Amino acid sequence: MALFNALEERNFIVQIQRILRDLNFLESQNGTVGIDGIYDEATRNAVRDFQNRYGISETGVVDSETWTILHTIWEIRAESNALARAVYVLPRFEGYEILPGTVDNVLYIIQHMLETISRDYEELEGIVLNGIYDTKTQNAIKEFQRKNMLNDTGIIDATTFNRLADAYEEINSRDQ
Repeated sequence: MALFNALEERNFIVQIQRILRDLNFLESQNGTVGIDGIYDEATRNAVRDFQNRYGISETGVVDSETWTILHTIWEIRAESNALARAVYVLPRFEGYEILPGTVDNVLYIIQHMLETISRDYEELEGIVLNGIYDTKTQNAIKEFQRKNMLNDTGIIDATTFNRLADAYEEINSRDQ
């Protein structure tokens, strides 16, 4: 009885090759392995190299012990090197808007973004993080909308929020 059919075997080899390549990248190792689903000499050597680094008997074969260690280390390395997940803070329905006078926790985030981008937009200074869509926040939103060629309504819709998020990301990534 075969444990794998040909397609399952090829997919498993591709998975092994991807993990080996990812680990080589994450661990700054030199060797790379092609991802073609063929368990060739290059793949066998990459497995031997991995086994050597982690004190596993160097067979070049991905047995149960090698697979468990390979996959576990890959998961740990991938998780520790992952970027933080983005969260969409506005409700996801068409036509959602934040109007002046609104009191909402999302305004803390918006006000923080405005405060951050005020480094490039001097006209946005004076934002108070209070969770209230007050006059200062509205004026800053209108100015931001003007600078970004949006209708300066002072209403925060998805388009304004997305442009604000883009500007924030640009400044935030530049400062790191």
